[in-house]
Amino acid sequence: MKSYDSHGRLVSEINKIFTSDGKRITTVTMYNTYNGSVIAQDVTVRDSQGNVNTTHAMNGKLLP
Repeated sequence: MKSYDSHGRLVSEINKIFTSDGKRITTVTMYNTYNGSVIAQDVTVRDSQGNVNTTHAMNGKLLP
């Protein structure tokens, strides 16, 4: 899902991926609306037992 500002510029996007081994990977990426560069990205992985691991990256992306 992508979010845009009132001028049609990309602000953020959320992606969810489900793997065959039962993991759910969620990425939240926030963009600079002036130049389109990545401000931050959060990657959250929940395994089939319910354990959660979150990684935060500033000024770059861990996953596409």
